[in-house]
Amino acid sequence: MTTGLYGQHLTLMETIKAATFTAHAQLQTAPYFGALASCQLPLESYVGQLRALAVIHGVLEPILSRGSDARLAAVWSHDMGKLSALQRDLRFFEPRTVPDLREAVEAALKIDQHIRLRSLDEPLALLGYLYVLEGSMLGANVVRPLVARALLLEGQDGLAYLHGYGAEGPAQWGRFLQGMNALELNPEERAVVVAAAGEFFGELSALFHRLYPFAPESKTFLVTSINPEAGRHPVPADAREVEASLRAGDVCWQNFPYFEQRYGERGRRFARSDAAWQATLYQYEPPQILQQVRWLGRVLAGRGMPTLLLEDQLEVLVTELSAAIPENTAAYARLLPATAALHAARSQHLTDDQIDTLADEFDRAVGPEWRTRLPHTGRLLGAAVADELAGCPGAVKSLHAWMSDADRFPPVWIQAVETALHTARDMAEQTATLDSAAP
Repeated sequence: MTTGLYGQHLTLMETIKAATFTAHAQLQTAPYFGALASCQLPLESYVGQLRALAVIHGVLEPILSRGSDARLAAVWSHDMGKLSALQRDLRFFEPRTVPDLREAVEAALKIDQHIRLRSLDEPLALLGYLYVLEGSMLGANVVRPLVARALLLEGQDGLAYLHGYGAEGPAQWGRFLQGMNALELNPEERAVVVAAAGEFFGELSALFHRLYPFAPESKTFLVTSINPEAGRHPVPADAREVEASLRAGDVCWQNFPYFEQRYGERGRRFARSDAAWQATLYQYEPPQILQQVRWLGRVLAGRGMPTLLLEDQLEVLVTELSAAIPENTAAYARLLPATAALHAARSQHLTDDQIDTLADEFDRAVGPEWRTRLPHTGRLLGAAVADELAGCPGAVKSLHAWMSDADRFPPVWIQAVETALHTARDMAEQTATLDSAAP
């Protein structure tokens, strides 16, 4: 324990509280909170806070779950996660197409990078971040009614994060306090945790000063408005193009239920943010468009998403963009040669007719229940084989590992997967033989 005034011994939590008292007080004086109390806080500021916190929790929670130090696992548990509540709030505000605040996004991404570096160099520092975030839940009961009044919100609509642990809040804080104080830390390790908490209060203060007040020119559309975990890549500046991108991502998501079953809600967010980035590509020259699409195709194929899916999304995206802004139809059509290139690369190894044959055989093998639950699987397997032969490393492995999981699928399904991959390779070999024999 740390020795405080008059020789008394302080617990870890008491030490952190004493050391961060000034930094905590400075955060509470941010103009954001004064505007909130006087019902003057703009919607962009509150939604910006949710997005910033989603960036922070999006990087912190997975790192804590992996637990590079057993003492992190002694304090952290999955039921302490806040990211899902933040995502519910952001979905509520999604129809309003609220712009980002550029400087606030930059502040959140700076915290994101700081957490990543700390997790590598001093993983115990994450306990300091956790102290600040868990402590903020105690104040959520005070902040929530202010937000509800200022933005005319009811129930948990837009307020799921601020509902926190609900009535369990004090008990949860007590458990967290006990867990932190029970940790065995040497003086150097305690100092790391205490310093991290103080630094985080300072970073949050900088963030909230950027959330309010803000200059009108700070408002823009960044990828964090779609997917707080997506980083820094560009998205359209026109709200109509942003909305068209979201629709395109959702259409592709619905066309292939495989997306949802494998990647869940997080996958949906990335499908949408990827579509928004793709919607910016029409501004480039054709060779650059093709280069970017091919690069993305290789990346996605290596993560279990054959280029067939990217081709489908690009075609839907062009349709949605053209419907949103008809006068730009010719410009958006500049994306279509890239989809044709994806198709041509795949067809060199497996034709559409061959992939359709694979799909029909797969559906017959697995029966009506499974082909309804996961339609197009035969097409995906065939496309993965073609992608790998076209130069996408790991395209088959990344898909096969999930598709052949015995905890997820029955033996008849797994056998059909193995048969489809074997047949696809045979078909591709026959195509290669015929091509080489052609005059």
